[in-house]
Amino acid sequence: MQGARALGRVFNTSITANTDIFSVDLEPSSSATTFRLYACLDTAGVLTVRRTRGGTTVSENLNAGANLVADSAYMFEILVEVLETINLQYSVNARAISLKLFEITGAVS
Repeated sequence: MQGARALGRVFNTSITANTDIFSVDLEPSSSATTFRLYACLDTAGVLTVRRTRGGTTVSENLNAGANLVADSAYMFEILVEVLETINLQYSVNARAISLKLFEITGAVS
């Protein structure tokens, strides 16, 4: 994807409920940016952003806290500032059919 930097990918992988999906927290390359997330999981559940800043972590439920529909694709944009890191968690055990997280670095075609 032109104008984007890949940050994390998970493909056809089992994930554990309420556990960080990415092995390391992801951080922006610039002071303020947008992360774009594509998510498709095989089990209904709530996808949550875990945002850390200054040693404090907060949870932000995506999709207004409603369950994602199993086997359905979703796109989310997450605003991230310098000194923040991001990870994801899912509310139930599931198989990530595909999770892709990109930092938008410029014009995207």
